[in-house]
Amino acid sequence: MTGTVSPAAVAGLRRLPGHPAAFFGTGAAARLNAVLAGAGARRVLLVHGPSYATGAAARLTRAGRAGYEVHHFGDVRPNPELGHIEEAVRVIRRLRPDAVVGIGGGSSMDVAKAASVLAAQDADPADCLGTPDLVFKKRPGRLVLVPTTAGSGSELTRFATLYRDGRKVSLDTDGARADVVLVDPELTATVPVPTTVAGALDAFSQAVESSWARTATPQSLEWAEEALHALLPALRQLADTGRPAEVRHDLSLGAALAGAAIDVTRTTAAHALSYALTSRLGLPHGVAVALHLRWLIGRHAAATSRECPPPGVRVLHGRVAEIRRTVRAHTGREPEELLADLLEAGGYPADLADLALPAGEWADVVAEALHSGRAMNNPCTLTPEDVLGRFVRPSLTEGATR
Repeated sequence: MTGTVSPAAVAGLRRLPGHPAAFFGTGAAARLNAVLAGAGARRVLLVHGPSYATGAAARLTRAGRAGYEVHHFGDVRPNPELGHIEEAVRVIRRLRPDAVVGIGGGSSMDVAKAASVLAAQDADPADCLGTPDLVFKKRPGRLVLVPTTAGSGSELTRFATLYRDGRKVSLDTDGARADVVLVDPELTATVPVPTTVAGALDAFSQAVESSWARTATPQSLEWAEEALHALLPALRQLADTGRPAEVRHDLSLGAALAGAAIDVTRTTAAHALSYALTSRLGLPHGVAVALHLRWLIGRHAAATSRECPPPGVRVLHGRVAEIRRTVRAHTGREPEELLADLLEAGGYPADLADLALPAGEWADVVAEALHSGRAMNNPCTLTPEDVLGRFVRPSLTEGATR
């Protein structure tokens, strides 16, 4: 369910693609009061993480509390488990808010999205997620998303990522699409450098993966290209200096555009392979994705026609070549080099061999990932033997000899 918003409430803001009421610009968060007033909201639930109280978001949204009753569901942690979603569902069912506002990083927005949808269902959340063909009832009330980090693009997607017993689960339904989105780069001003880098890696990876996804369309390709052109100059400066202050505007815009692209296409194998690294090692999501994207770029460039379902190997090779040209033009680096430099700038491991995952666990990690829907969307077919034999095990062996 999406809704309209008064033109006066968003005057001067840029309209983002792929959504009827998504807006970008400095000061966008300060429009929250007008958006909620226009929706007739009297009771509002803010869903956010523990850093909300000390971050820019609290200062910029505080003025918007006049005229309606505000409740908080705070302490959202990265990569939320089902149990945390169930807590939020109980709060929504008890309060029956007129609007739920997800304000924070990707996890806060995903909790707001998932809980808003699941609270409207007759069944328990766990049962809903275990029923692939379930037709979700429309959620009551409004859903407003206000990102405070630049990375996940969750504000523009119809899916939410959560974990169930340490395994990634995706809620994918039109009801998870926000009614109104306000993207304000000012809200990222207090985000630490490592978190900024992890988000930037996620946004870049999503733009790349959307470009080569089997499900790419002319529209998604346009948005992914726009995302890369917005992101890459910022990524170059972030890799060169480790100082994000001057590029937060471009990072926020690029992340939102990449979100619009993956809303059409979904992601691919780099994301599929990342989730276990996040759940088992606590590795930030964008970092885990980037570690796999580094080798997947070369793997896709070497793919054969037998490995590539439609649109086929020529299309894949062309898209990889275009990604390389675009990255070189903006950064003077190969994509793999850019990823390594960004990982270093954030203080993260730059190679799979640097991770603390026991060698014996890699087979399970890869097998689980390659059975996921995201892996099925990869432009070339990957097998466990291929991934382990050609990329993971050689990397681990090389790391052991360093």
